[in-house]
Amino acid sequence: MLHTTIRSRLLLLFLSTIGLIFIGGCEFPGIVAAKLLPAQTIQPKYAGFQGQSIGVLVWTDRGEQMDFPSLSLDLANSIHKKMLGNTDKPDLKGAIFPVPPASIARYVVDHPDFDNRHITEIAPRFGVTRLVYVEVDDFGTRAPASIELFRGHMECNIQVVEITGDRARVAYQESGIKAYFPPKVPEDGTPDGDDIRFYNGTVDAMSTEVVNRLVAHDAPEE
Repeated sequence: MLHTTIRSRLLLLFLSTIGLIFIGGCEFPGIVAAKLLPAQTIQPKYAGFQGQSIGVLVWTDRGEQMDFPSLSLDLANSIHKKMLGNTDKPDLKGAIFPVPPASIARYVVDHPDFDNRHITEIAPRFGVTRLVYVEVDDFGTRAPASIELFRGHMECNIQVVEITGDRARVAYQESGIKAYFPPKVPEDGTPDGDDIRFYNGTVDAMSTEVVNRLVAHDAPEE
């Protein structure tokens, strides 16, 4: 009888504690559920890379080319590397990357008329069937409000060009894609850091934003 009474009291105490957790709005149940449930998968916004040959090209305007001469190639290489690392996923099944970004960039440099022509006119010359084309609208490593403080920021537009023979069409496009580094840095910036760190971090953040639109990925943890 005594043992039964003790067990009953312990059970009542346990149930009361659980009840207080839920009533008080504690996040503990949500945390437990998040750990037990599988991560939500976010599907790509474009699905047409399977079995294709893929190239990456990034364009920057003349001002950015002067301030950050390697930005276009650095971002293209980062996107290329991350897509290449996802070839085990269904979205990129059978896909190949036969032309490195440096070769595509070299072609653009050797043909100055590129800036005056639509990407669909140029894309068939790159030797691929799918071109990921990114235009950089804005980039910086300093906070707009103060050149003394650091805050990496970039804004881009993306197009996926489908190429068949000498014909090409834009199959997917999105404008105003933004990335910040670090993601939670105050808008006014931070004194901690240097231009190299914020340059590399922002390039990495933007390449992730681009690839996340092209390959299925886990939803970020909140």
